[in-house]
Amino acid sequence: MNALGRCSVPLGPAPYPDRGCMDGAWPDRLGVGDRVRFGGRACTVAGVCGRRLTLADAAGEEHVDVVVLLRGPGFSVLDQAAHASGTGPFRPAGSADERARWWVPHIVEVLTGLPPGAPPGARPRPGFDPALTTLGEREEAKSEELRRAGVRGASARTVRRKRQRYEAEGPAGLADGRAGRREEPGSRWDPRLLEAVRQVVAESAENRPAVEWVRRRVAQVLEAGVGSGALALPSRTTFHRLYTELEAAGLIDGPDRWPGRQVVVDTVRMPPLPLPQGRQRDLELVFALDVDTEVILTAVVREDSRSVDGAVLLARMWVPADQRADWLCEHGISLPGPRTTDGPLPPLIRPRTLLLDRAHPFPRLADACRRHGVLVRAVTGTLPFPRPHAEFVARQLAGQFSAFLLSMRGDRARHAGWPLDMVQDLLDTWAQEEWNHGELHHQLGEFAMPQSPRSRALRFVALTERAGWVATPPSPEAFAGLLPAARRRVAISGLYVDGRRYDSPALDSLRQRHPVEVRRDPHATRQVWARTTEGSWSAVPAAVSPLLPLDRIAIRPVASPGGHPALAPAPATGSGRIPTVDGPDGSRIEYHAGLPLHTPEVEEAIRRAEELALLNERSPGTRRGLVVSGESGTGKTTVLLALGRSYTARARLPAGSTRLPAVYVRVAPATTPRMFLAELARQLSVPVRERARTTELAHETSEAVDRLGTGLILVDEFEYLHPARGSATPLSDTVDYLCDRLPATFVFAGRSATLPRLAPSRRLLNLTLGPLPRDASWVEYLARAEEALRLRKHTQGTLPDMAGDLHRLTGGRADRLGYLLRSGAIRAIRDGTENLTLALFDDLAAPWHGAPPHAT
Repeated sequence: MNALGRCSVPLGPAPYPDRGCMDGAWPDRLGVGDRVRFGGRACTVAGVCGRRLTLADAAGEEHVDVVVLLRGPGFSVLDQAAHASGTGPFRPAGSADERARWWVPHIVEVLTGLPPGAPPGARPRPGFDPALTTLGEREEAKSEELRRAGVRGASARTVRRKRQRYEAEGPAGLADGRAGRREEPGSRWDPRLLEAVRQVVAESAENRPAVEWVRRRVAQVLEAGVGSGALALPSRTTFHRLYTELEAAGLIDGPDRWPGRQVVVDTVRMPPLPLPQGRQRDLELVFALDVDTEVILTAVVREDSRSVDGAVLLARMWVPADQRADWLCEHGISLPGPRTTDGPLPPLIRPRTLLLDRAHPFPRLADACRRHGVLVRAVTGTLPFPRPHAEFVARQLAGQFSAFLLSMRGDRARHAGWPLDMVQDLLDTWAQEEWNHGELHHQLGEFAMPQSPRSRALRFVALTERAGWVATPPSPEAFAGLLPAARRRVAISGLYVDGRRYDSPALDSLRQRHPVEVRRDPHATRQVWARTTEGSWSAVPAAVSPLLPLDRIAIRPVASPGGHPALAPAPATGSGRIPTVDGPDGSRIEYHAGLPLHTPEVEEAIRRAEELALLNERSPGTRRGLVVSGESGTGKTTVLLALGRSYTARARLPAGSTRLPAVYVRVAPATTPRMFLAELARQLSVPVRERARTTELAHETSEAVDRLGTGLILVDEFEYLHPARGSATPLSDTVDYLCDRLPATFVFAGRSATLPRLAPSRRLLNLTLGPLPRDASWVEYLARAEEALRLRKHTQGTLPDMAGDLHRLTGGRADRLGYLLRSGAIRAIRDGTENLTLALFDDLAAPWHGAPPHAT
């Protein structure tokens, strides 16, 4: 028996029916003990860690992604061992003496760092070195190790107690003294009653069903025997006490946990997405969630409750996100090489049981599930785990993804009017980066431990390691059978599917010939698959991508444990890498479209806000906020967005973290304090109850701010914030309350006309932005802006020489000058002049300045 005693775990039923394992067959799963041929060698699977398998042979060990293994040349299954669906809970079996002997090597390792019988020169394992860890830390590490192996009753307190008894009494102190004093749990139960309890718990969809629910169900199962008087049920109190003893003794086990055991498919409505002229777009989120890991297998957005193809949904669940685009391609597939890093790959989960709501049917899903051995269960009224938790997960999904859409990463989609293709692309990105791989803040169930997996993807890794096997994706043929099929003729210009044009050199031999078979994923419009004359599949990309490039602004780093680091120079903003003057026109046009032009007043406002945020973090006294006011076009919104980027960039967050240092909220017209708090709560992914009071919202928002490490709240257009109708509380008192109640720095931006309403505020500092005067600072600002230009024929010093004319055209307003410089540079590149002239500026300024008085 190894150190964790895993060989003592009884094997349960296999999660999927075995198909033939003859040479070349596609297996349903791969696990420890399987023998495979890979790279011309016969190897044995020695370990499973997520998608990575450890292959061992006489030459040594190699870590390989299961996808690489399956698609590798010459792969075949030589022999498959029987695998349990999961290891389940484990307790040392046998008499009290045998259980004591089982504990000895674990306690010795805690005390000395090495188990008994370690070879000379052996080094302690990480976490057990006495030179680097304390005794308490080694006890915690041993408790966590045993918990991961499924050992019940192995808390850090239990390990400490056994260590103390071992030091005082030796191995005899590890024996359970209760064994000789008490009868075995369940000895007084009628065997029929005990069997009924096990049956009810096994049928339950929950991991730990409520004891009262179990008691009622047991009474129903044994109704005939109880009614005839042949069987007596214990009282409620006795049943509760004996059930607890049996559960603690491991005599009643619920279903094992393993990825894919139960997958919930449900639909949740998203908050409306704002459109211009007060319109909005309503979307629904259809998601497939693994119950045991909370990993999102797939998620799609739909509009107007349009049906989702169930077979496509199953295909998206089954194939990992990083392989869907290439899974049908037999040649040129971009497979990842062997991975030895600690970062988890996207989860690979094969559904065993799908739990569906009858109110949301999915065409073709039932037939697809029957063909591939997936059990479908329809539920009514409630999901198969406690309803409050089910509703919380659904609200969490909708709230967090809506906040992601409304953040800076969704700016392109927002400006384009929320096209469904772009929202789906953002959803795919969010599901992997933020939900599956993002840091968890609430640990649930068995994962509520300090050293437990910190993301849902790591839960998947932990459960596959415990189970000892990982499911395999569908074969390319099975995947193609789940996608909608059509026959299309390839024209000279390419392939047309659903009004979109797709083209690639692989279609050259098929143009203007017989129709070809085409497969597509309706929720991934970047490409389709066409069957070539050789019978293989070729990925055909969209000729013009239907999706705009999505900026991935690093606005979600998280502060270090000591708080935000000291202030540093604000990072330069712009669109990616700065091109050279001789660079391609496309990259220079993109660069000038986002040309960073911060006026001295804007830079001063950013510095003041950063200093105030740092002071609020370090000072134990009253927190103060900042009001940035000014007329339209003076740079108020620029201050907020630049401040949010620079503040979060300095937080230095690890990759995949979902902590949120800065939050940006745009106030809608006629917003009351309660409405503002509700919107802020949604940005922080806090479920908002319809009738929650302002104080309740403030409390929940404060907890979310503290939990997410949010140190900066940016409020734009705060002139729309006003007291509730009939309220006698001044707005300044409300703002003071928010600054005191929420542990973050508030920065408000609005027009100057609203300042009188906040004049009595004790918490806000005022900073006013205005047009730049025509003085030396204006000339210096133009010179700095000119240095940022990347025009081939532009002469340095031209803009400062036109300082007077540019001030006349813009009135000293930063927004107008930015428009002139950005649009002028783009036009100069496109028409080939590569130079900025006064005539060009006059033409661009005509919409607000009238007809140009002259031309040069």
